[in-house]
Amino acid sequence: MSDSTSPTAAPLNIHARNVSLDGPTEDYARRKFDRLARHLPSMTAADLEITATSARSAEDRVVAQLTIGAAGRSLRGQERGATVRQAVDRVADVLDRQIRRYKTRFYRSSSARRSARPGRDDAPAVPAEEGPDDQGPAGRVTRTKRFAMEPMRVEDAIEEMEMLSHGFFLFYNLESRRHSVVYRRRDGDYGLLEPQLLD
Repeated sequence: MSDSTSPTAAPLNIHARNVSLDGPTEDYARRKFDRLARHLPSMTAADLEITATSARSAEDRVVAQLTIGAAGRSLRGQERGATVRQAVDRVADVLDRQIRRYKTRFYRSSSARRSARPGRDDAPAVPAEEGPDDQGPAGRVTRTKRFAMEPMRVEDAIEEMEMLSHGFFLFYNLESRRHSVVYRRRDGDYGLLEPQLLD
């Protein structure tokens, strides 16, 4: 399902899993999204996934995950609630805070960073998945996610990781010209993983 709630922002795509959304509930989610879109008119993609789970706590049985892309960046939030509307309210609040941080951190320096990077400037940088399900040796790949990757420096990758509240971030290292991973260490510092082919 998709519909445009703002003349400048990308349409919101809503995906419901294990739950049926009636018209008023879907309209409610789109109105919440519209408020976010007004703060970020450069939005190029927006996906809201709502999932009903079998969590023991009634307060955690609905999960709402919202992912938006804008100007080569990706923002993502996930929250739980007892109802769809409660989960949507909470994830909208999380994204609102992320948008404010995004505008403060990146709008002033985005032009300078783009001029220093070769290649495409409009390729959205999407963080790696937080990790596969731990199913042991008998597990199998149940989901494949492909995304465009914008070259960036290590410092930019760390900022992106912190903004998304992830523990690690996969990126194409502009300096080493290879894929790398930055991660947060337990001592508060950061680590960098770079692949090295065996002879």
